[in-house]
Amino acid sequence: FVTLFFIVFLDAAELKKRSFFNLDVAGDVLTNSIKNMPSDFYNIAVTPFTHPGETAMYGGIIAGFVLVDKPVTKFYQEKIEEPLDLYSLPTIIYDSPFTHGADSWLVFGTVGHYLASVVLSDSKNQKASLMAMKAIGYSYAISHVLLKPVFGRNRPKSNLRECKDFDPHHVCDPYDFKPFQSIKFNSSQDRTAMPSFHVTMYFSVAKVYQEMYDNYWLPYTALAVIFASDIKGHKHWVGDMVAGGIIGTYIGSQIVKTSQNTQESKKSNFSLLPFPNGIMLSYQF
Repeated sequence: FVTLFFIVFLDAAELKKRSFFNLDVAGDVLTNSIKNMPSDFYNIAVTPFTHPGETAMYGGIIAGFVLVDKPVTKFYQEKIEEPLDLYSLPTIIYDSPFTHGADSWLVFGTVGHYLASVVLSDSKNQKASLMAMKAIGYSYAISHVLLKPVFGRNRPKSNLRECKDFDPHHVCDPYDFKPFQSIKFNSSQDRTAMPSFHVTMYFSVAKVYQEMYDNYWLPYTALAVIFASDIKGHKHWVGDMVAGGIIGTYIGSQIVKTSQNTQESKKSNFSLLPFPNGIMLSYQF
């Protein structure tokens, strides 16, 4: 889906003028992307405290869903999960914890997008795909490694109506939190419900592409198609997914904002120019 997105938005007229495999362009874009990482982390960490009103609002939305999670998740299981139960995307090429099933479409899609844009020496698409890759990594670090242990929430039974499930880590109580668990780097069912890492990842990548191309329908349609695959396998309360969506959207927006701020700062600079009988100070913006 991401590669298709890239092809759709590639300007055919510009393609004719393009020099292929321009490694100078690729090197500059990759270097800037890496240099932006400290600013990415700083903005992600600090912005919630500099915008307390928005932070409180989104925190209240998540808390509201937690309060009604049992009936809402029961409805979700019966009306959304059940009809989509048989739909599943196959794994592309290589199966691993990060490239299993539908996840492989996201991971290999962003990698394919980046490689295609390097071949075509398209700096904008290189930036977009690298930001999408960072969104995947940041989502794992923030949602899976950092926040899941903080909340320590158990996952819901796969059938909340009858409260039946063979997994002892699945519960019927939506308020079963035990904060500050040990960090689990791999996939685990034990107290790893909130927030949903997969939803965080999907929304962060979709937000990056939406911001970069000012287009909602294609990235969020791709998100829906990927998320709907093997939907029962996620095993989350609706509140976990709402939290993941909000956090993912926030991560994606901060990555793009950092890149844009860096780009704007580079447009403004002083320079000295030769001038008759002296020199002239020039400020470019």
